[in-house]
Amino acid sequence: MASPILPCGCLCSIPIPYTPSDTRYADIWFGKRTLQQICNELNPRHSHEFAHLDPDLRPEALALRPKDWMPAFGQSGAAAGHLINEGIGTGDLFIFFGWFRRTIKVNGKLAFDPTDVHGRHIVYGWLEVGKLVDKLPLPADLQFLTDHPHARFFEAEPRPNRIYVSSHSGLKAGVVSTESQSVVLTQEGGSRSRWLLDEAFESLYLARDLSYHRNDARWEREGTRIGLQAVSRGQEFVFDGEPHPGARQYFLDRIKAASITKQSCSHEF
Repeated sequence: MASPILPCGCLCSIPIPYTPSDTRYADIWFGKRTLQQICNELNPRHSHEFAHLDPDLRPEALALRPKDWMPAFGQSGAAAGHLINEGIGTGDLFIFFGWFRRTIKVNGKLAFDPTDVHGRHIVYGWLEVGKLVDKLPLPADLQFLTDHPHARFFEAEPRPNRIYVSSHSGLKAGVVSTESQSVVLTQEGGSRSRWLLDEAFESLYLARDLSYHRNDARWEREGTRIGLQAVSRGQEFVFDGEPHPGARQYFLDRIKAASITKQSCSHEF
């Protein structure tokens, strides 16, 4: 199921189901409602009880947090192996995108907008890596990770299994509150994996060195913008920001804007 763009315009990222978890959708809050309530309105047949809250970016998502809690993101198996092969570690930056659809109110309840059939990929958050965990027991200063799914169920996750913890300073971690054209990746009117990127990504188009996207056929120039057929159901697309300063700065500008314009919204619907 797509994550909803609420009628107020806010991006509500829904984590995937996760059977081993003991964190319920009913435990995770977005405004005054739980994700269970939101999911049930969008899909009355929603039967999943437990969620994989990862990346865990919003302090208010759970009612009880340790005082030293920090945002974190875990990855395991082949995806984690790809990050290791690409040398991802302290100081690197994750940009999170997801599949979103707009919603409306119908008879007082939340529903997907029938005119927004395909939805779109939207950037909804970020995390600058401060520390990396790849084994247990957890260090004394990272005990707040005890309930993170990649720590709590460390042995159940395929190897390698890693947790990337947010930096304490610098970019840290956060969420993009609302939909705007500058964080939408999908080309208007196309399938969600058909992206249309800003001209800031031209160097990536020329070098073709975005991981999983080195095939020339995936790229094309569309006027001043860059068309990309993204890998379907893909994740962990990596590029080095040093030879691509325009692309890196594009994301830094969005992070700065999101950090400055944090809004308080009741998400009433």
